[in-house]
Amino acid sequence: MSPHLKNYPGHTMRKAHLALGALLVAGVLALALWPASRWMAAASLAFPVGVVVAIHLGVLLAVSAGLITALASRSRARQAEGTKVGATLHSARLYDWTAMAYTLGRESRLRERTLDAAGIIAGEHVLDVGCGTGTLTIAARKRVGSTGLVDGVDASSEMIARARGKALRGGLSVTFEIAAAQSLPFPDATFDVVLCSLALHHLPQDAQAPALAEMRRVLKPRGRVLIVEFRRERRLSALLNPIVLLHALKNPRMLHEVERLMQRSGFQQVTIGALGVAGMGFAFGRVPAQA
Repeated sequence: MSPHLKNYPGHTMRKAHLALGALLVAGVLALALWPASRWMAAASLAFPVGVVVAIHLGVLLAVSAGLITALASRSRARQAEGTKVGATLHSARLYDWTAMAYTLGRESRLRERTLDAAGIIAGEHVLDVGCGTGTLTIAARKRVGSTGLVDGVDASSEMIARARGKALRGGLSVTFEIAAAQSLPFPDATFDVVLCSLALHHLPQDAQAPALAEMRRVLKPRGRVLIVEFRRERRLSALLNPIVLLHALKNPRMLHEVERLMQRSGFQQVTIGALGVAGMGFAFGRVPAQA
């Protein structure tokens, strides 16, 4: 999730913030009105009121998602000399607000499910590629404990600055660096686990395979990689979430394509599955014991 918003005019950014704020307010109002439907049922008003609230929330969600998607569609930033780093988000606060919106306030649950799917345990060395503002990276740091290490990389200096601030406020030792997924600044066979959450789809298609090859390079023998992406689901929560729905419709086979690229990059035992939160899925693979 990394639209390039650095050079957008101030009024456009304010509109995006207002839209997200309105979305959150609508959610609070819906929760507040829910108990009222019980006494309204006596007057046969619960159903029509519920329909009206649902329609208004749906429209508001669609407008908010449309605004975010419109901003993202104009965002493809690339380095000079043709080096492709993909879209890069420069509004760290908007990133966090958007994450809260598309997970419907369950971001911490999503992060914990991600760590569970990767099988992260105490003492491991973990790398988070495309770490954004560091929420998942910091959750991984807590999981590996005092005997483990965690690094995070992102192509956006603004994201890295916010991630470092979060770690500092939490009193956690996490190393964050500015780097592209296709050029990881680490020696071969450094990490036990590599995570990449909602970042790979922002890379150009011809840059995704090199990024996965880099992830494999920095993993130790028997190391693990977990790629998290949007997926098509028939769950009601996913179908009613326009941000998740639009991403899933844009590339419904994203995880299957990731699975194929992982196999081509030399990963073994590649599997795909659902995280069960906000329409997210994952592709998981291992490095052979002997490369």
